[in-house]
Amino acid sequence: MKKLVTFRPVLATLCALPFAVHAQGGQPEGPAQPSQPSMASTPSSPSTPSVPQSALWQGTPSQAPGIPYPSGLYYPNAAFAPAGTQASTVTEEEVGPALRFRVLAGMEHESNVTRVATGGKSDTASYLGVGLAADRHFGLQRVRADLEANAYRYHNDSSLDYNIFNYAAAWDWSLTPRFHGTLGANQQQYREVQLDPVTLTNQVGRRTESEELLQGVYEIGAAWRVTGDVSHTHSHSSLANSWNGNPDLTNGRVGVGYEFGSGASVYGRYRHGSGSYGDNAAGGGDFHEDETDMVLKWPATGKTSFDARLGHLRREHDTNKQRDFSGAVGSAVVNWAVTGKTSIAGGVSRDLNGTGDIVGGRVTSDRVFIGPLWRATPLVAVNLRYDHVHRAWEDIPSGSFNAGRDETANVLSAAVEWQPLRWMSVSGYVRGERQTSNANTGYHNTTVGAAVKAFF
Repeated sequence: MKKLVTFRPVLATLCALPFAVHAQGGQPEGPAQPSQPSMASTPSSPSTPSVPQSALWQGTPSQAPGIPYPSGLYYPNAAFAPAGTQASTVTEEEVGPALRFRVLAGMEHESNVTRVATGGKSDTASYLGVGLAADRHFGLQRVRADLEANAYRYHNDSSLDYNIFNYAAAWDWSLTPRFHGTLGANQQQYREVQLDPVTLTNQVGRRTESEELLQGVYEIGAAWRVTGDVSHTHSHSSLANSWNGNPDLTNGRVGVGYEFGSGASVYGRYRHGSGSYGDNAAGGGDFHEDETDMVLKWPATGKTSFDARLGHLRREHDTNKQRDFSGAVGSAVVNWAVTGKTSIAGGVSRDLNGTGDIVGGRVTSDRVFIGPLWRATPLVAVNLRYDHVHRAWEDIPSGSFNAGRDETANVLSAAVEWQPLRWMSVSGYVRGERQTSNANTGYHNTTVGAAVKAFF
């Protein structure tokens, strides 16, 4: 099997170089401001997608296993998703100064910690976390980094203990006012629930998804843009027989776009990728992907923004052609600032993946989410969030283990955060999870927790 080369160490080194250079001369900029709907690009500020703030406020330090908050949904076409928004109560608005450390601690109780259909056991976990956020400008360059490590320790069953390390780093480079781009890397770790094909019961493991990206944009006149990028994505699960085969993929992408004076933009892109599977159950041989898509960004009003992507994906394999699949993919996110204190974000997405099984087929994942946020006072914020995820195993030969498999997950969470001091906040949260399945993967769980965090 062909071994794909990762350039993660190179990216990490290059993204760190500007910090070292900046430390020797120049002073830090002022505090970073929350992302706003982007305007047409300027030489010192390349255009970036708008970021729904309600979508970033996730409220619960841990995520529902197997139902991560995908950064690609909240940051359409973006190269940087703060690690603190992936697995903690930290929001992008709290990044603060150009360099800031954070620590967090808390406890949470789970009614069904092993996520099994019957006979589940409850347990309480204590967790600690440390993080670092940096955002610096010098000349036409900007460097951003956000890292967070969390350790979860259960009181009754230490075999359930786990650690996660999420990071994001990006160098927004600019060689000339018209030629600029991003060099970035990110990693997201989270728990996942997977059906054991032997015992026919759920197992809880840890999944790691990472990406490295080099992206360039050339401005042709005031509005037209030509884009290109190379990237590497990798998935890994601590459990055997991963549901998608743990693909490892190297991509090249080209595109052309138009930026309107209103801040709206539309891009057409084509991507070709070559990859292989890390899980032996998926079968040997390499595969190739071709994807075309359109990306739209539209600040409809001063209070409402819309980001969308619609495309078509095709994956073809060198051997065992029954694993080939194709279909529509995409996502859309709407952010609405209802009042000065209330905002709502909602979105939908569709993704396609291989089944991780040599018999072939595909997994279609559809997701709907909505998340209102209410800032009751300058010191108190309340948020709700609902996620509905449906996954279907399709085009699988009858008689195979996953033939006709269909499962749906519903997650509802609520959180309250209070900031009694400028450098400290306290939060409480509750999350209900319900998964139904025709393959014995259904379960119910309720998580209740509290956390305190401090910034330095």
